[in-house]
Amino acid sequence: MTLAMPRCKRQFRLLPILCCWVLFQILVGSVAQAATAERQDYEPAVFAIVDSIHSGELNHALSLAEQHVTQFPKSRIGHLLKADILLAMSSQLSSADQALAPQSEAMQGLKHQIRNRWRHYKHDSEKAHSLLPASLVEMGRHQHVIVTDLEAGRLYLYRNVNGRPQLVRDYYLTVGAAGYGKEVTGDKKTPVGVYSIYEHIASAELPDRYGNGAFPVNYPNKYDRSRKRTGYGIWLHGSPSNTYARSPWASDGCFVLSNDDLVDIEQYIDVEARTPVILSDQIEWISLDQLQTRRANFLNVFESWRNDWESLNIEAYLANYSRDNFNFGKANYSSWANRKQQINQAKTFVQVDMDIQSVFAYPGELDMFVVKYKQKYLSNNYSGEVNKEQYWQRDPAGQWKIIYEG
Repeated sequence: MTLAMPRCKRQFRLLPILCCWVLFQILVGSVAQAATAERQDYEPAVFAIVDSIHSGELNHALSLAEQHVTQFPKSRIGHLLKADILLAMSSQLSSADQALAPQSEAMQGLKHQIRNRWRHYKHDSEKAHSLLPASLVEMGRHQHVIVTDLEAGRLYLYRNVNGRPQLVRDYYLTVGAAGYGKEVTGDKKTPVGVYSIYEHIASAELPDRYGNGAFPVNYPNKYDRSRKRTGYGIWLHGSPSNTYARSPWASDGCFVLSNDDLVDIEQYIDVEARTPVILSDQIEWISLDQLQTRRANFLNVFESWRNDWESLNIEAYLANYSRDNFNFGKANYSSWANRKQQINQAKTFVQVDMDIQSVFAYPGELDMFVVKYKQKYLSNNYSGEVNKEQYWQRDPAGQWKIIYEG
């Protein structure tokens, strides 16, 4: 983004700081998607201040800055702009380097935040409104799904509209101080994987650093445990009361929104239905046609497995399971297969109905899907209904195999 040349020399001294602060204000989500009046007012108010500075109307800019910090007392950008205007008006800002040097560590976080916000504003926003995350294969019974791009520092909320994902909101996001790809307790990284929200903790029950509440997710999941990943307490939560938004990499491993955004997204989270959260390292954006093709291809594989089960052809049925990586390599395939063969000998018919709850491509892994479904089973000597989960992965020969079922 190019800024117009200010009219007076004292404003020129302010320019390097304004370059940072203007980009910084590609604020929490897009204004068009804002849920509350405050979220809608925040960004326009800041740009009005900057526009007045560009026009050389410093007195008017100061008035707007004072109004802004009155409405948003926790807006650090508002207070800093106000201070810079006063310094420019009094000709006391002799060097941009003098202003930036005492804040060097803070500026590193700020520049990172600028890059993330600018990337979304300039590039990813258009993708998000025209394309879809490749991970959203089938939203199933879920009304909403959360998808993050941890590298870009963005959280997207999707609604299930007749089986098609529709973008509802996007938010600026803070992740772990050491980035993402959690492996061990205390590494200060945010996990990459598919999780679900199972609880809401009110702000009154939490220290101030969690802001307006928290939504814990079920890290470590089954796949994490199979990879011997450790850690606990991974939450979606708000920001401390003394700030509007934190630096991009600043948490102990949680994924963090501003308090305004947390309050906004809360209306879409269903704890009872365990709203899914896909913590992606990077989002792969694809078209609706590509997503529908991906869904159809996987559901064909899934249906073929069901048909093999009902056929009573035990060899065809067992061929759907990975021998080398059966149940993440933690269970004995031969013992399990022998038991299945014995059970199958007593069957005269098998009928299996599957009610798919969700299908998601697993982030951070090559060609892996996780599917949750309700299974209704009926045979000549047994009937039952159970919720199940499967992980499918393409093997080196290009065949889809079940690597976990439970």
